[in-house]
Amino acid sequence: MQGKVGGAIVYNEKHKPSRQGTIVYLNGGEDLSRVLNRVEQAGGTILSPKEFVSKEIGYVAYFLDSEGNRLALHSSN
Repeated sequence: MQGKVGGAIVYNEKHKPSRQGTIVYLNGGEDLSRVLNRVEQAGGTILSPKEFVSKEIGYVAYFLDSEGNRLALHSSN
């Protein structure tokens, strides 16, 4: 699955979508902008656009998925 972003949303009665708590950072591939551009089309909300963190870390962006969970994307470019 190299060069692709993967993941899953799993339903469980014991878990509720949340903006609080742990943030899962997903691999945004070569440039997270390509994935971030699809967030709103998929029913999500961008909380923070792509921003530079440092040369060592690269870039991150934060969003809510279609269920209301806060997630992040990361890429080196």
